[in-house]
Amino acid sequence: MRARACSMRTVVALIGLFISAFACAAPSCNALQGCAAKACRLDAEVEMAKAKGDATKLASLERERGQLARCTDEGLKQKRKVALDQAQKKIDKRASELEKAQTSGDAAKIKKAERNLDSARKAYAQIENSPL
Repeated sequence: MRARACSMRTVVALIGLFISAFACAAPSCNALQGCAAKACRLDAEVEMAKAKGDATKLASLERERGQLARCTDEGLKQKRKVALDQAQKKIDKRASELEKAQTSGDAAKIKKAERNLDSARKAYAQIENSPL
């Protein structure tokens, strides 16, 4: 029982240490822009995956980090523009579905369509507010 409490305190302390280390890395990444910021965030995620021992996530992050050699700030801006355009199309589609539901008068359909529209708007906002 005593060993379990001791190991639990150790785990909590280690989690606190990792969180503080990640928090220290985050502000320095926020000062960067474009591909440099993306590389910084990926490096922080790699360190977190290593600390957790998550081999699957680590392999994925390492692969993504390797692809950064071809990264350009202009390419990131273009990808963001495409993602925003797709998100806006989804909002338009969901708004159209809501109008159809409202004309039908079915309360359940209206509520579902409203949830779908809200979800699409949140996805758009998330893309818009995410760093490059």
